[in-house]
Amino acid sequence: MGYLKKIITLSLLLVILSAGYGIAQGPDSRDVVILFTHDLHSYFLPYRVLTEDGQQNKKGGWAKIAYLIKEQKIYHGNKVLCVDAGDFSMGTLFHTSFLTEASELLLLGEMGYDVMTFGNHDFDFRTEGLGKMLQEAKTKGKQLPLIVASNIVLDSKSPEGMVLQKAINEYPVARYQVVERNKIRIGLFGIIGRDAADDTPFAKSVKFVDPIRASKDVVDILLNKEKVDLIVCLSHSGTLRVKADEKIKKESEDEFLAQEVPQIDVIISGHTHTLLPQPLKIGKTVIVSCGCYGEYLGILRIYTAKGKPVRVASYELEKISTGIPDDRIIAEEVDKYKDIVNKKFLSSYHLSFDQVIAESDFDMESIISAYQKPREMGLGNLITDAYRYAVQKAEGPKYKHIHMTLEALGLIRDSFLRGRITTADAFRVLSLGIGNDGTAGYPLLTFYVNGKELKDILEVETSVAPLKKIGAHLQVSGVKYTFNPYRIPFDRVTQISVQNEKGEYEPLESNKLYKLCSNLYAAGMITYISKVTHGLIDIKPRDEKGNVLSDLKQALIYIDENSGSRHELKQWIALVQYLRSFPDVNKNGIPDIPERYRSPEGRYVSQPSMNLKDIFGGANMITYGVFIGGFIVLCIFIFLAWFAAIKIRKYAKK
Repeated sequence: MGYLKKIITLSLLLVILSAGYGIAQGPDSRDVVILFTHDLHSYFLPYRVLTEDGQQNKKGGWAKIAYLIKEQKIYHGNKVLCVDAGDFSMGTLFHTSFLTEASELLLLGEMGYDVMTFGNHDFDFRTEGLGKMLQEAKTKGKQLPLIVASNIVLDSKSPEGMVLQKAINEYPVARYQVVERNKIRIGLFGIIGRDAADDTPFAKSVKFVDPIRASKDVVDILLNKEKVDLIVCLSHSGTLRVKADEKIKKESEDEFLAQEVPQIDVIISGHTHTLLPQPLKIGKTVIVSCGCYGEYLGILRIYTAKGKPVRVASYELEKISTGIPDDRIIAEEVDKYKDIVNKKFLSSYHLSFDQVIAESDFDMESIISAYQKPREMGLGNLITDAYRYAVQKAEGPKYKHIHMTLEALGLIRDSFLRGRITTADAFRVLSLGIGNDGTAGYPLLTFYVNGKELKDILEVETSVAPLKKIGAHLQVSGVKYTFNPYRIPFDRVTQISVQNEKGEYEPLESNKLYKLCSNLYAAGMITYISKVTHGLIDIKPRDEKGNVLSDLKQALIYIDENSGSRHELKQWIALVQYLRSFPDVNKNGIPDIPERYRSPEGRYVSQPSMNLKDIFGGANMITYGVFIGGFIVLCIFIFLAWFAAIKIRKYAKK
């Protein structure tokens, strides 16, 4: 009742203010209210977060967002446009029914979304998977949102491209849409930015056209053919600036989009999970962003008049808190999908959605803070230790010691807070990807590399990750190493110790074969490094006999092989198994996360030094090659300068 009273009071105030504001704007000015989200990532249910004072609270929930959307539409009527800027899927157990239920798209339609676009993670179930989901939604949906995708080109001759192209035609997904609100013709289009496009490992037969060029083409059509009054871009590109007085960073793609395509009136900016307390203004373009996981509903009210820039009347980020009622219909639908996840996905692992698998006496590091300042994390140590435990359990008597396990920081999506931990909580931590079997979750695999290659893998952390590549930062188990960030790239690791079968650490041997464990995506990233470094770093995953693996899928690990229900060993399952293996310290029947995972253990340490001994000590061919090359260039420069000086003197004597 308190929330409803607040709504009524605010509504009355808005009526009074709007009446006066409308007069001030003149007869040709009209307003539209844009409700927006992005990066919802299948977070159907409220989730726990830490407040600034260290207390736990709950945020989000699609039933609560639906309630607010309906309230806004009741109050503002046909002035309301509700949009989403992509990554509506991939992040919780609910996305495990993406292919068979299309639950995200069906719910968004029922919630009142009008137009949306794709994000990079909406391709995570592969190209054909996205097509199957669209077909499922078309079959089941009574009220579906319009979808715009303006910089996607398909190879419609490939099998997977044919599936998606057919679904796009039938849904249909359009290059742009024109809708009318309050007698304003609004043109909407959607793009996936460069960084997001680079993070689509499963988008086979899909080409992402340059977003600036695509935007210019669509904007030209909207202005000159469709004669729209307002242009809204649903951009899955992102912003990195959070204050209006901060300098624009080159990675802040949507700000550059606004500079390059100034005819865009509003950009709804997704992908970077940015929370903008106030809109950014680049020229006449307004950029807005509301975080991620449905923690806020963005409410942008703008006035537009012919020949004039849009004017922001109000901007609000409505926190989706426990005080907001649930929309009953959406809440019931979410419960239905939860039952489907239990029956069709978790039951095969003998687990359930709300099953308590462990508890923690402390809050682990925030994943947001880890992204902002990448480092070794207690959570990363827990995860990589879990992989070793789970592989040993899966291989049983055939198990051979794993020397190093590794995980990419960008694949860790959530953390654990103090209190009880459920299956759903564990899945959110390692929720990304799809296996060779077509089911949710990246599978684990083991392979061998020699000591030199192991060092090269660790150089990813020292040389690739600092280039602001969150996904390249590594979390490791089984090794300890130090590095000097002032050394030449790809030769910064200075000391490595590897854990043997007895738990003792020994110096790395360059020619010895070491067994590694990782997930399929991270292992693929390792081999990709050979390509981007043009062979300077050459890593070849091998079998235990040293033979190069022709396909990494040969090295996948399976569980339940003797029970008739063979499964790939997924990352998240490994984590669940490890959590359930911990002792019950407080004797309440629930395993407890050990205290050692509260903070880092010093598995890798930066030792900056400009001392020449530290720069050249143990250097490899890359370092010597760089310095020899630099010396040759310097000699050539000196020779040319000397030669030029002689010529000048001769000319002067004349």
